[in-house]
Amino acid sequence: MKASATHLNDFSKTARAFCAWCEASDSELTDQQAAYWLCCLYAQALLLPETESGNENGLPELPAAALKNAVANLATFSGRYYREVFDPDPLLGDEPVMGDIGDDLLDTYKDIRAGLVLFDKGEASEALWHWAFLHRIHWGRHVAGALYALHCLTISRWE
Repeated sequence: MKASATHLNDFSKTARAFCAWCEASDSELTDQQAAYWLCCLYAQALLLPETESGNENGLPELPAAALKNAVANLATFSGRYYREVFDPDPLLGDEPVMGDIGDDLLDTYKDIRAGLVLFDKGEASEALWHWAFLHRIHWGRHVAGALYALHCLTISRWE
């Protein structure tokens, strides 16, 4: 499927809603909600096109109050460890390492929020590059790991 300006706008709306969920002080953060937002972000990121960056200034600062709220809220998930391998290729002998759902959510938040700062400054092409590129190399891996862990550790359990 070919990406369009509509996909970028749809992604920005999902990014904004995810960040609002992370930052809201009156929000109850559940495993099901976390899984929902991770699925939404990942699915929409698949439609973002590859693009080049012209940014030589690095990533923008995140709004301090928003980041503080997100760190406090997502701490609910911190210490929820799971095992994973960095490269699932069965021909490799990678040993499992520990993932942390809280770290996954916070890293995802930071990458998504930084792109949103760019988008809100009118730098849509830079936001697009940031979201799409880091989806492939950083936050997408955090999402996949956290989603699998959430599914296996709580969502699929019958208790």
